[in-house]
Amino acid sequence: MNRVGITRALIAGALALTLTATACGVSRDSGIGGAESSPIGSKDPATYEYKVPFGTGNKIDSGEVVSIMPQTLDVKVGESIRIVNDDIRDYMIGPFFVSAGQTLAMRFTHEGTIKGVCQINPEGEFIINVSV
Repeated sequence: MNRVGITRALIAGALALTLTATACGVSRDSGIGGAESSPIGSKDPATYEYKVPFGTGNKIDSGEVVSIMPQTLDVKVGESIRIVNDDIRDYMIGPFFVSAGQTLAMRFTHEGTIKGVCQINPEGEFIINVSV
């Protein structure tokens, strides 16, 4: 593949990643450098912890209002979040995709705002404001 072909392939890949992130309902508003997070260990304590109980998907399917996550969470750089999904269904929880039976644990590393679709709160959106 020549240099032009490689450049086109790289641009197409970057565009595909951007479209994938948008399709997942993630929106990042720029703060100073934009909000970012990085994984923490499963044994590390988390500042904020949430649990999606088994049967949550069935409650949603039957029309029950599920309120597990807040609409907005204000955190500081260095704080962390842990979301345990004990259900048999995967969920978009703001910027995070949490698979069935899995745990997501992240530390917030940069100031900014991250928001996205949330399937487990009545507002349907989860906004995380990260400040110093």
